[in-house]
Order: sequence, then C-alpha cells, then structure tokens
Amino acid sequence: MVFRRLFRPQVSTLLRQYCDKKPPQEYFNRDGDRGTSKTLTSDTLPKDSKIFEAIGAAEELLSHIGLAREYAQEAEHEYSDKLKRIQTIIIDLSTAISRSNDQAKKIIPKNYTKELEDWILEYSKQLPPPEQYIIPGGGIPSASLHVARAVCRRTERVIVPLVNEGHLHNEALIYLNRLSDFLFIVSRMAAKLDKRTESIYIPKPDEKVQAQ
Repeated sequence: MVFRRLFRPQVSTLLRQYCDKKPPQEYFNRDGDRGTSKTLTSDTLPKDSKIFEAIGAAEELLSHIGLAREYAQEAEHEYSDKLKRIQTIIIDLSTAISRSNDQAKKIIPKNYTKELEDWILEYSKQLPPPEQYIIPGGGIPSASLHVARAVCRRTERVIVPLVNEGHLHNEALIYLNRLSDFLFIVSRMAAKLDKRTESIYIPKPDEKVQAQ
C-alpha cells in the first residue's frame, strides 16, 4: 500500500520519460584542437588569422560592454538600454567579420553610426568640456566604460587591415571609431550620475599628453 502511494502512475510516467531522454548535448567539440577554426563561409583558417583576431576583439568588446551594462543597471543609470542596443550591433559586426571573404558581405548601416552621434550630442550638452586627459575612474560604472572604450580602440585597430584589403566595409571602422567616442562620453556621464569627481591628469607646462 505504501509502495503504491509512493509510485503513483503519474510518478512512474515521469520516471520513464526521464530515463528515455537522450544524453545531453556536449558543450565542446574537437574541431579546433589543431589550431584552426571555421568562419560562417566555411573557410578553415588558423586561429591566429586576422579574421579570428578581429572576431575575438569584437567578442571581448561585447563582453566588456555587457559588464558595464550590468553595473549601469545596478546603479539605475538610464543609458543601460543604449549599451544593450550597441551589443546587438557588435554581434552584427562580428558576423560581418566572419563573412568577410563572402562577396555578399554584410554592411553595417550608416544609421547605426548616426544613432551614436545623436547620443554623443545629447550627453555632451549635459557635461562640462573635457579636460586634456581624464584619468579612468569615477566609480565602478564609469571605470568599466573606460575599459570598454580601450577594448573598442583595439578592436578598431585590428579590423583596419581587413578594411584596407577590401574584406570588410569601411562603415564598420567608422562605427567603432564613433563608438569609442560614445563610450568616453557615457563614462563621464556615469561619473556625473554617481556624483563622482573626475580625476584630471595635469601635465607639466612643457609636456604634451597623448589625446584620449
């Protein structure tokens, strides 16, 4: 009687369904064990090729912006939705890089860059003019955006050869250039929202500093 109560028909059916399930899909494969990988156009290339270097940089940028977005959400900063929008475009960019050997390569629309420019103008009106060199900091949200900007600059550098060789449309380079400007502006906005004072590097009178 106790046995019957414990193993009612519904329970035994669930157990049978569980046991009949196929093994879970593996989370790894061995395709890249020899130092090569495939693009979306099925080209097999070394993992240190210019294309995978660019894809990797774009993925790093995507992740750092994701981290900055999490900090922004915790601090209830309104620009977090803009960061999510940017992440979707970076995925498009990564896709375009992976298809760079395709004649019908994906083009980053110009309105994406225009969107960034509008946001830059919107925030710049709310901020004092930038000093010659702002030391990254100003709170966790601001500092994380400075890191994302540095990664954006590196991503920009590694796709230059792909653009120069005609593998990638120039609009991708323009977008990243404008994105680094936006990340700089929004890092300053984050410091302002957190009521943090920006740290300024003041060079000696006869010294020049590389512009940000």
